[in-house]
Amino acid sequence: MGNRKDWLTLTPRPARPADRRADGRRLGEPVVVENRAGAGGNVGTALVARARGDAHTLLVGSSGPLAISPITETQLGYDPLADLTPITLLNTTPLVLVVRSASPFQDLSGLVAELRADGREVLYPTPGVGSPQLLAQEAFRQAAGFPAAPVHYPGSAPAMLAVIAGEFPFTIENLVLVAPHLSGGALRALGVTSLARAPLLPAVPTMAEQGFPGFSAGGWYGLLAPAGVPEEAVRALHVAAVAALAEPEVARRIGEMGGPPVGNSPAAFRAHILAEMTRWREVMTVAARPR
Repeated sequence: MGNRKDWLTLTPRPARPADRRADGRRLGEPVVVENRAGAGGNVGTALVARARGDAHTLLVGSSGPLAISPITETQLGYDPLADLTPITLLNTTPLVLVVRSASPFQDLSGLVAELRADGREVLYPTPGVGSPQLLAQEAFRQAAGFPAAPVHYPGSAPAMLAVIAGEFPFTIENLVLVAPHLSGGALRALGVTSLARAPLLPAVPTMAEQGFPGFSAGGWYGLLAPAGVPEEAVRALHVAAVAALAEPEVARRIGEMGGPPVGNSPAAFRAHILAEMTRWREVMTVAARPR
């Protein structure tokens, strides 16, 4: 789902050119934000997982490395529930099912009817193995009941361009990434994958509203610490994070990503990660069965 800010280091050290200073007044010490790209966020996540007991090293982690990679990769190098301490879920980001503007399909029912009637295997683009977009599309295929297979691209941009060029009938992609193509007229949105309509696309119905009850998929981001961090540190970090999420400017910026701030409890965030892992494991199990 694009570049991620994979981890935060709360150590008072000189900033390197790649570092970005953040406001640490709630914590009483400087905050240095570092991007650790690689393997869809797995590299940064593994770095934090290895910093056991260090309350000054935090992760802004996402659904890919926390709930999808653990069930798609056999040698990941970390267990998100054993090696990390959830602090709070920061936000959720809905996905959007889109077709190119020249597509004859004006709604989801028309697209599904055509995909079912054709009988041939449908190809759809994804931004890579283990991405939320891939699993959302596989879940859609299973729910709608048509044969399909993914074509993996090195990122969301080329996948969307392939749909715009008419190479694929549809894709499911991050709302923020498709928004410029929707407003520019290159793509048409047929449904959002959140249970409630997306505030940024209020006129677009959810998948659940269009014959797929309970259908939900999307990305999310949360704050975590390494395992072994003292409970009092976890409580302090949780209080500071939830207070930051309540600030109007922070809430506004997060809302621009497609969903409101969350700020749940550490226990609720842990349960969320486990539920996501369980759900996507089931989708993958069905996908692996011979068709």
